[in-house]
Parts: sequence; C-alpha cells; structure tokens
Amino acid sequence: MGFDLHNSIVKGKALSLLCIVMLAVGCAAPTYTDYSAFINDPEPLVSSEEYRLAPPDAIAITSKRVREVANLREQIRPDGRINLPLLGSVFVAGKTCEELSVELSSLAREYYEDADITVHVIGFASKKIFVFGEVSGPGSYSYNGTNTVLSTLAIAQPTRLADPTRIQILRPDADGQMRKRMTVNMDRMVKEGDTSLNALLEEGDVIYVPPNPLASVGLAFQQLLLPLQPAASTVKGPTDIYDHSQSRVYGNNN
Repeated sequence: MGFDLHNSIVKGKALSLLCIVMLAVGCAAPTYTDYSAFINDPEPLVSSEEYRLAPPDAIAITSKRVREVANLREQIRPDGRINLPLLGSVFVAGKTCEELSVELSSLAREYYEDADITVHVIGFASKKIFVFGEVSGPGSYSYNGTNTVLSTLAIAQPTRLADPTRIQILRPDADGQMRKRMTVNMDRMVKEGDTSLNALLEEGDVIYVPPNPLASVGLAFQQLLLPLQPAASTVKGPTDIYDHSQSRVYGNNN
C-alpha cells in the first residue's frame, strides 16, 4: 500500500513537471510595452542640485570663511535636522543642496560678514530603486537621479540563469501599484549598442530579471521536490536580499 502511494506521488510530480516543461518551452514571458512612461526626449542627467535631502542622507559642508563649519560631514537625523557648530539645529529635509547652502550662509552672516557655505551630498541613502530576480546582488540600491537601466544592471550583475532579453522595468504609482511596465532586451543593448530603452530610472522603480526557460523548469522542479528536502537547503533566508546602499562593494555577496 505504501509503495503504491509512493508511486502515485512520483507519477503526479512527473506529470506536473511535464506540464511545466511544456509551458516553459511553449510560452514566452510576457512583454510589456508602456515605453512612453519611461522613455522621454533626451534630458540632462539629474544633478545633486535638484536632489532633495531626506533622512538618512549624508552631506558635506564646506566654507572658506566660516571656520566652525569649514569641513564637516553630517548625517541627517530622523527628525530631518542636523546640528552644526555656531549655527545650532537646522531643519534640512526637503531642501536642495543649493537651497541649504543659501540658508546656512544667511545664518552665518550674523557672525561673518562674507560667509560662504557650500553643501553637497556624499551619501544618497533616502531614496531607493530595487532589483530582484536572477541577479548576483538582489535588493535595494541608492537612487541618485542618474541611475539608468543598464548602469543598475551592471552593478546588480544578472546571473547565467537570467533571461537578459526580457528584463522587466516596473514603475509604481502613488498607491504602490505597478501601473507602468516595460520589457527591455539587455543583450541588444550590450551587443548591438541599442540604448533606445536605456531609461533613466525614477525613485521606487523595480527591475525584475526573470529566469531563462531552462532555469524556470529547474526552479519549478525544485519547488516540486521541496517537501522532500530539508528546508534549510532549499529556502534562502532574508540575508540574501539586502540594502546595497550600505555596502561598499556592490553586487558582490562575498
């Protein structure tokens, strides 16, 4: 009785696997064509002057005349403030570096007639883009306004199990729903130099790198065998997805 039950289970799994193979071979991954939502007329790359500060960004403050803040490195606190010598507590969240430079210079003129204070970002940490799927470095990456599809994939490093011809770019709306999608062919970008879909990403964009058809079959087969294998050897823990903005070496799990 036990042997017959085992045979039935094996046959059932084999039939399921056959169906999966047929689907993987016969059906390609969907192609999304919301290109207009991602691709616009060429524009200058976004600079740090247009970037609005937020916790926990890090900034550098320099001045030739105000010695108290001549060479400072500050991280924005959760309350959106920084505390500076001479100038005290200053609310900086939501301001550009240029706006903050003007404000700090104005405050310092109470003590220095020709105060000149300059601010620039040294740690983009408050805004994120995300990469998932068949990449060496899945997780979140710092968004600095200049991230493109290709530059982000170069850091995330698609694996040999990836399908580089059907990479999906997802853009959520204000409610967090994935309203806009497009599919890009990274192979064409790299091998043929076709960068027409190398979009400039926006904060919150998601890149999903799907497995190739053969890898899809292997992953599905693994799921079928999952109840028969020790959980520790088949299920990856949460440490496999991490915040790369805190890592000094990107796309490297070592």
